[in-house]
Formats: sequence, structure tokens, C-alpha cells
Amino acid sequence: LTDPVRAVRIEAARLLAALPAGDLPAKQRSQFEKGLEEYIKAQQVMAERPEAQVNLGNLYATRGEVRPAIDAYQTAIDLNAAFAPAYVNYADLLRSQGDEEKTEAVLRQAVEVIPKNGDVHHALGLSLVRQKQTTEAIEKLEAAAKLSPDNARYVYVYGVALNSTGNTEQAIMALQSAHKRFPNNTDILNALVVFHRDNGNTMAARTYADKLRSLSP
Repeated sequence: LTDPVRAVRIEAARLLAALPAGDLPAKQRSQFEKGLEEYIKAQQVMAERPEAQVNLGNLYATRGEVRPAIDAYQTAIDLNAAFAPAYVNYADLLRSQGDEEKTEAVLRQAVEVIPKNGDVHHALGLSLVRQKQTTEAIEKLEAAAKLSPDNARYVYVYGVALNSTGNTEQAIMALQSAHKRFPNNTDILNALVVFHRDNGNTMAARTYADKLRSLSP
């Protein structure tokens, strides 16, 4: 917060934004407020860019300032309707407020505008999972995994969702394919151990367990 480099000060303030003000000593609190003001001004200088609006939205959301956060996310969408982070972060704020119906609506809008973006499909899939709309949720999670083949998390979540609906063989196939692309991903390996074990494939479970153990002894 006291670094001579402005970029360091504002990044420190951004990272501390989630802390309750009372958790900082009085002197640091004053420095924090100055750093936060610098951060906000830095984003306002670039206010015509959706990235800056999302940054402001994330800051306000972190500080519990819901209305300013919503306004910033909506401004980002107005500036660039194809900017996925605006929808995803906006939806996450709505979810945190318990408004799952509006969360879904925002993400459906995103899927309509940017249908080939894996992030919005994944977020919509998770929203549908929370609402127990399982069939469509799996469709969206599968789309996310296919649209973002370099994202190990998406295929892992898709596999877990398949397994939770009794499609264990399909889940195993998806995760085995993913393991070839992400051989050191422990989440995928752990899921393969459990799914093979629960499916009675003891040898396969042990094989993946040995690989997992070698990564996390």
C-alpha cells in the first residue's frame, strides 16, 4: 500500500478490498482507501473499455456494493455485447444474492449472443445444476468442455455431472480422454480412480491411483 510504484499500490488495494475495514489498523486503512481511490480512477480513465467496467464491477461486488456492481456489468455489456466476463461476473453476483432465475436469464442472453464461448455455457450449466434441471445442465457442461478443450476444469465438471446422473461409463470415457490431454491434473485422476472403483473396474482404478500417488505422494 505504500510502495512508490502506483501499479503495486492499486493492486494491493484491489486484493485487500474483500477485507472488512475494521480488520486493518487505522494507518493502513487510510493507505488502503487511497490505494482504492487510485484503482477506481485508473479504471475510470479507461471507462470506455468493457474490461475496465468489469474490473469496477468486481471491486464493487467484493465490497458488497451490489447496485454499482450491477451498473458496471451492464455498462460493460452495453459497450461490448460479446464480452463474456461481463455476463459471467454479473451472473455470479446475482447468484450470490440468491437470484438464480435472473442468473439463468443473464447467462441465456450470453449464450445467445456468444454461442461459441465455453465460459458462458459452463456458467449456465452450473446454474441449471443448482436448479436441478439436470438434462439441459449436462448439455451445457458438455458444450463448455468441447468449446474450451484447453480448460481441464470444464471437462472434469462435465464428467462429475455425468457420473452423478448414473452415466458412469460415459463419464469415464470423457475423463480418460481428458487425462491424455491433462496427464498431471489430479482432479481428473482422482475422479477416474473413484468412478472406476465404484464401477467395479479394480485394475483400472489401481492404475490411475498409482499415477495419482506419483503426483501427490
